[in-house]
Amino acid sequence: MVTLIIAEKPNVARKIAYALAEGKPIRKTIGKVAYYEFTRDGKKVIVAPAVGHLFSLAPKQKTYGYPVFDIEWVPVYVAEKGKSYAKDYIKALAKLAKQADEFIVACDYDTEGEVIGYTALKYACGVDPSKAKRMKFSALTKKDLLKAWYNLEPTINFGMADAGIARHVLDWYWGVNLSRALTSAIKRASGKWMVLSTGRVQGPTLKFLVDREKEIQNFKPTPYWVIKMLLEKNGEKYTATYEKERILDEDEAKRIVEEAKKGPAFVEKVEVRQQKRHPPVPFDLGTLQREAYSAFGYSPKKTLEIAQKLYEKGLQSYPRTSSQKLPKNLNFRSIIQNIAKLPEYKPFAHELLGKESLKPVEGKKDDPAHPAIYPTGELPKPGELTKDEQNIYDLVVRRFLALFMEPAVRETMKVIINSNNHRFILSGARTVKEGWLKVYGKYVKFDEVILPAFKEGEPVKVIQIKREKKKTKPPARYSPAAVIKRMEDLGIGTKATRAQILETLYARGYIEGKKKIKVTPLGMRVVEALERNVPDIVSVELTRAFEEKMEEIMAGKARKDEVIEDSKEQLVKILQEFREKEMDIGKALLETTGTGVITGKESTKRSGAVKELSEAEGREAKKAVEKEEKKPLVVGKCPKCGGDLVVRYNRKTGKRFVGCSNWPKCNVTYPLLQRGEIIPTNKTCCNGAPVVKIREKGREYEICLDMNCKDWRYKKEKK
Repeated sequence: MVTLIIAEKPNVARKIAYALAEGKPIRKTIGKVAYYEFTRDGKKVIVAPAVGHLFSLAPKQKTYGYPVFDIEWVPVYVAEKGKSYAKDYIKALAKLAKQADEFIVACDYDTEGEVIGYTALKYACGVDPSKAKRMKFSALTKKDLLKAWYNLEPTINFGMADAGIARHVLDWYWGVNLSRALTSAIKRASGKWMVLSTGRVQGPTLKFLVDREKEIQNFKPTPYWVIKMLLEKNGEKYTATYEKERILDEDEAKRIVEEAKKGPAFVEKVEVRQQKRHPPVPFDLGTLQREAYSAFGYSPKKTLEIAQKLYEKGLQSYPRTSSQKLPKNLNFRSIIQNIAKLPEYKPFAHELLGKESLKPVEGKKDDPAHPAIYPTGELPKPGELTKDEQNIYDLVVRRFLALFMEPAVRETMKVIINSNNHRFILSGARTVKEGWLKVYGKYVKFDEVILPAFKEGEPVKVIQIKREKKKTKPPARYSPAAVIKRMEDLGIGTKATRAQILETLYARGYIEGKKKIKVTPLGMRVVEALERNVPDIVSVELTRAFEEKMEEIMAGKARKDEVIEDSKEQLVKILQEFREKEMDIGKALLETTGTGVITGKESTKRSGAVKELSEAEGREAKKAVEKEEKKPLVVGKCPKCGGDLVVRYNRKTGKRFVGCSNWPKCNVTYPLLQRGEIIPTNKTCCNGAPVVKIREKGREYEICLDMNCKDWRYKKEKK
């Protein structure tokens, strides 16, 4: 009996092979693709890799226009340029499948991994996916992989597979159709070829960024005054602030200062409190991305890429998780014992190993597929990690150790100073017990403001009391990490796709600024044009509703086909509304875009679905249109011989005219205007001459091609 295990990537296939082999696995190749053979429990086992998505969605026929819903799964190298390498992996799986009696999917255990496994089985191996078993693991350690081998799931998770397939279809429907609609609107309004894009999640994300940008633009600063007291104690100077933080009236601020200056000033009250600060909860992907941005300035996308590399090296658990809980059966002590071998963590690890029991802090969020992110206990070899990988590894390890440590204790001191019945507050704070801050303090910012001892009733030496004029500030712009958090809060996108959506907005030229995100005029105009004419395209509520449907599919509470059909019906209505207002939308977009080509190179998506109209797709679409334009455009039937009347071009002058397709046997010709788009109408006028519609510069009109026609313009010009 031969068992074929399908892994998601080549390096993961190698990890699985070396973990499961009873001896050393044999490395073999088919073309450029390496796979592994070994024996386990008397079975011959083959581990072969995919390379991410091997299959993608594409139209059944190459057309450019909208709407388009007739799509199918095709090899990814057919759907996307630059993916020719996938051909070798598909061939390798197809060949190895012929040798196999049993199939096991060992791709990442999430919706995308399930889609990768499902499509590889169905389209590369020619195997019914329901016949395959499933290895489920959250870390690529030998222990975890052996456990997954001996506890195989009887089938793949069809809830996740169906949810993933539905997401791919919805993203394709919405992303491609809406992007084509935008591009068509620009072309109709200007006659110029330009590429714009939006999508099911991209639009609502850009919308809330635009809302913040408008808040900032419309913000009117309000003046206010703060009052401060500079005092001296034991030769050191300290600043206390007036109990009312903002004084809106300058005269009132002047009065308070003058009265307070009269004194005398004394300590009215001293409040000292101690508060426990519990360790932070385990990392889910969102909190890891925010912490990495705060600590190192890494973009959410970069953090995910680094975390994925650490997972594939077996150093940490699977990163695409929304859980803040660790597995109950995880051997915490064993992991910490291994971490103790690294000098930088040794003192903290030994402290924990001295405890009788190890119980971690946990958060509220859970994920049925994967636990929170944790270090596996496998250690990096010297020089194995890049600086960026070392930074994320350090963050994950220190966070993990902090979970088991004692709470930190912070002491706050509040000194209330009375000066002629006006009160000022002097505040201090210090850490009196480090607890978990010993290991994680380098990533946490607590102000240490140490105050001397004050006694109630003691006089205060005041050096100065003054007022300062300030102005209210507009709302802060979103940082990349804050955008991810906002998307989480709104329930749009997924833990795996949110970072890519943000990168797409940068690539499209809709936003700029790596630390503080600013929406460009183009991004503003896209949202304004859509919100004014077809608001559902940027609706957070509609997008969130479909995200909830995807969760229901995963839980078995909704059917994939019904959700897809419902989405299609809503999109058809939106596109109908868009087409009716296409000219208005195009004109609104042109106010910003001018006549240049708007493109952006989109990074490769892990999901493999064509979510947006990328730069490469834009070029392909343009070529497709140009190709179609080179085909003879039939505008009617020849009144003389019955042949096709087609648009032709004079080779010498380059000017266009209408001539019979049976030329030179039939010499019927009609002159044509040299400007505007020609659209057949299936109407005839004088002596059977065709009537065509001319569309140019935002206007349309119909004409009879017979120059002797008394009413040459068949209908009056339409605005």
